[in-house]
Amino acid sequence: MSRLMHISRVKIHKEPGKDKVKRVEFEGFPGVTRMGVNGGIAEFFKVQPEEPLPSTLDYVVAAVGGCLTGTLAGALAGRGISSDPENLEAVAEGRVEEIDGKLLLTHITVKYRIKVPKDQRQAAERALEYHSERCPVSESVKRGITVEWQSEIVEE
Repeated sequence: MSRLMHISRVKIHKEPGKDKVKRVEFEGFPGVTRMGVNGGIAEFFKVQPEEPLPSTLDYVVAAVGGCLTGTLAGALAGRGISSDPENLEAVAEGRVEEIDGKLLLTHITVKYRIKVPKDQRQAAERALEYHSERCPVSESVKRGITVEWQSEIVEE
């Protein structure tokens, strides 16, 4: 059984020019986030951006890594273990591959470095064992997300 909890609305505008730069506004939050291309993604699309920016795929990696890290931090806190920056560090790495002529994000690895008192190791291991199944972003990606589109064409 499912229950709708939230609808995320994001307005996206392509910036003028050929750099694949998009401006993203999250409904209810001030400011703009800019996305573009860099590295191998720029090479794939045969563009040389004047301003390399994180790609949309980079943001997916950041979303999974951020959610997993936040979920782990909560699990550690629930066990009395500090998750302050000096005690919990995470690095998320995404592998983007060309498959059948398309760029696909095929793998995400999150590497944690956790500092705990000697008597808290087992508690930290238990938090690690169960945190990923509680992360909504990781679970959404693993299960697959239905993507649909709709359009309205206005003639002038």
